[in-house]
Amino acid sequence: MQTLIQVIETSWSAASRGAPGALARNAVPERVPVPDCALDDALLLHLVAFHECQQFALARAVPVLRFAQQHQERFPLAVAVDGAGAHIDFFGYPAQRRPRKAISSVLLEPHNWVRIVGNFRVSQETAWVYHKFVFNIFHGPAYRANELMASKAPVARIDHQRHLW
Repeated sequence: MQTLIQVIETSWSAASRGAPGALARNAVPERVPVPDCALDDALLLHLVAFHECQQFALARAVPVLRFAQQHQERFPLAVAVDGAGAHIDFFGYPAQRRPRKAISSVLLEPHNWVRIVGNFRVSQETAWVYHKFVFNIFHGPAYRANELMASKAPVARIDHQRHLW
């Protein structure tokens, strides 16, 4: 059994807070097809980015990777798998929050998925930069992720978005 984490990152500046930039930003999908994967690792990552500087277009196909230590440090998720399924803990943003305490937890049984959405903003020199993350987490054989996520609703849609301005 594998756990596939699809992360869809959208980033923008104040220029895309209103029309017409917000129209393109709001059209960013919350799920994209996962490319075929030959990896047999238990924990996989599909990272997709949409940026204002690229008019929120998907630039290129991104391969599926092993979910490594640097990803655990970047994304506020913890995944533990046992006989019952995949236990997912979401810690929220900013990731530097102390003490590190899960704000959402879910148990994914095989052949199910969950969507967790969060956002935050950071000050960068003289302007704010905004980020939205969508985590689509699937537990089951990775080769079936597209089929099952397209045909089956998520077990839950956990929304931790905040009003950013």
